[in-house]
Amino acid sequence: MVKTLSEIVAAYLADHKYLEHRKQRASTRNASLPELQATVQSFVQAEISLKTLLPQLNNILHNHEYWGALGFGFMMELNKFSKYHNETNNNAEIHFRNSLKGLTGATLGQHIEAFYNFLLQERERLRREGKSSGMIVPPSRSAFIMSLFARWLDPAHPTCIYYESQRKGIYILVQARLVSQLPQSMLSTNTIEVKKADEHRKVVSLLDELGQQAPQLKQFEYWDEAFLLWVADQFTTLTSDTPTLVINDPDNSDRLSGKTGQLGVVKDPPGLYTTSVHQTDTASSAATTAETLLIDHLPLKPTPEPLLTQLIQQVQQHILVDEKIVRRIYYALLAGHVILTGPPGTGKTELARIIPELLWQSQANPDEGGSAADLDATASATYVTETAYTTRLVTATDDWSARTLISGIMPQSQNGILNYSIQLGHLTSTILNNWSFQGERFEEWSALSLLRTRLKTHSGLDRNRIATFRGQWLVIDEFNRAPIDLALGDALTALGGNDVLRVAIENGSAELPIPQDFRIIGTLNSFDRNYLNQISEALKRRFSFVEILPPTRAQRKAEQGIVLYKALTKVAHLSDSIEARAESINWNNLSVSVEPDGSYSIVWDDEQSAFRAAFEAAWRVFEVIRIYRQLGTAQAISLVRHMLIAGVLQGHSTREQWIGQALDAALCDTIADQLQVLLPDEIEALLLYLTTPADSFPAAYSQLLDRLNSMPQRLYGQLLSLAGIYDEAGQQVLTDTRVEQISNQDRPEMPATILAELFHFQFETDPLPQFTRRLRSFKAERGL
Repeated sequence: MVKTLSEIVAAYLADHKYLEHRKQRASTRNASLPELQATVQSFVQAEISLKTLLPQLNNILHNHEYWGALGFGFMMELNKFSKYHNETNNNAEIHFRNSLKGLTGATLGQHIEAFYNFLLQERERLRREGKSSGMIVPPSRSAFIMSLFARWLDPAHPTCIYYESQRKGIYILVQARLVSQLPQSMLSTNTIEVKKADEHRKVVSLLDELGQQAPQLKQFEYWDEAFLLWVADQFTTLTSDTPTLVINDPDNSDRLSGKTGQLGVVKDPPGLYTTSVHQTDTASSAATTAETLLIDHLPLKPTPEPLLTQLIQQVQQHILVDEKIVRRIYYALLAGHVILTGPPGTGKTELARIIPELLWQSQANPDEGGSAADLDATASATYVTETAYTTRLVTATDDWSARTLISGIMPQSQNGILNYSIQLGHLTSTILNNWSFQGERFEEWSALSLLRTRLKTHSGLDRNRIATFRGQWLVIDEFNRAPIDLALGDALTALGGNDVLRVAIENGSAELPIPQDFRIIGTLNSFDRNYLNQISEALKRRFSFVEILPPTRAQRKAEQGIVLYKALTKVAHLSDSIEARAESINWNNLSVSVEPDGSYSIVWDDEQSAFRAAFEAAWRVFEVIRIYRQLGTAQAISLVRHMLIAGVLQGHSTREQWIGQALDAALCDTIADQLQVLLPDEIEALLLYLTTPADSFPAAYSQLLDRLNSMPQRLYGQLLSLAGIYDEAGQQVLTDTRVEQISNQDRPEMPATILAELFHFQFETDPLPQFTRRLRSFKAERGL
């Protein structure tokens, strides 16, 4: 259960090391206040310009870094404001100066709202001018920027500073119902949003209430900030999951005990569920509470437009996938069960997990809508998951049998005594999670004794958040690694259109109804398709197959954005120089931001940076490798991540260090072993690219084709690999017609313009000695 406020306060006050650190921090801050106040006042009184203010502020903050203002939310946003909002005239600077005039602790709310509305107008103006999101100050930064300036300008009347940790701490206390509730419009994902004067007043009132309930907190300076940061950091230890129908261990099989619970509360299998149905003195009131969980048993409903388009953009924020592919998966799920197939690293498993949770969301306030103009403020607060589906992810293995998915006798040890009992499999358990059983014995499973009910569990997108879902689906990863026909057993009939699943129980068998909106999503690695278990034609008829391929070169910028964003996010803990936020990440002179449409934009402040040169070189190598091996975005993220770890920790600063050391080693560690399966001529083509001078490459490649002329099948295969590449306009670089023409030539020759597009030989290739040696060893092995 969630602890009481007094217990949390007591634990906080007992954390003496933390409190001592906060006291020292407060002392350092206070020493800088006069200098900060004077500097900002000089700007407000037009004695200095914005361009003069920023370096002065930066210098003060570097000397007194405990303000937390050197990262994304403040100094970086002010630098963007100065560079991009104010580049054509000084109107933005004038408005910003006016926004700070009269700013005090008492007037903070009005200034937040006015600056927020101004930034909304600025965003529309700069978008019309062609600026990307990475160049625009998000309106959601208004509360933090204004509150920090208010603290500096009016230190005698301190008000809260809207740090991300402060807003997250408030959110946690509100969700735990330990303080007064805030309007739903202020609640975002794991945080609160403040963009209006009235919303600021509600936060001030909430903090006043907190101070009255726990006056001992106020003995410390900056007490609210220190306490709320501590709450945000300690959240997982302060609470335990107490949701209705919470799945505590969704990946374990469940023992079938034959017990039943009250209406809306599933108590079996033991250890699988806990409930938050409030206990009362009367059974009727408990039943009334539980009935709110019940829902109609209906087929899977479509999501209306334009909501579906907005939700697809949410999917694209997590994984780079074409909207047409997402819609194909969505339509296939409306029709029935689906298998996602394709090369490794293309995001099949992630799509299987997030599409049910995202695409069947609904709008919390459908009458209010959500315009693109206010996407920053409404996106996270508009959608709810009560109509969406969580997933249970299991990975197939070659020892699967019918008892793995359906049920079977399993050994159990109790007090050192071995006995045997029926245990439910993954499929049966997942189906049961969608039902509330009202009978006494499982032989009584029926449409009358099983009632459809929502369940609460951890969100698949944010494991720290508990969400309510309409139901749960089963995701079987690496589908063909198991003898899947054998494992499904009698379920083949159920998947074929029968609405019940026959399950073995202790006294025989019983028929478990399958919810009409229940789905199975499988993932299948197409590279392993010929080497693992085959899928029968009978099973194929029961699934739709949607192929997920790597992004093409037409999606180069979008893929580079998501690769840099995710790679930097994964290594941000290694260096304070990498600053990660919910919507963007910054490192040195590089900024990657999330666009409203779900794409990622890159801003390089230093066009000549060594890392940029290395990243672009890595991308060219990666694209050439993709000619012969369809590597997914996940492999690109892994490659860049390994580069960053080596370069950041060793302090690389030159092109030679980044490419000759970090990139070369990263290619060996993340990509090389996946190229062992290439044929000798494919490896030879890669070696030509890595070792041949640019002006000699066309002739060298033509010699390779000439040698393949005596092996028509390999010549044709080589040309087909080239024909699989599409340029930035989405057109085949080497058309199918051209493939036939070249394959029939006496001496096949490839035009240099096509080779330049395919192999980037117009750029000189940097030496990659370790990676080159690995490829040569693979070629020698295949030659033997």
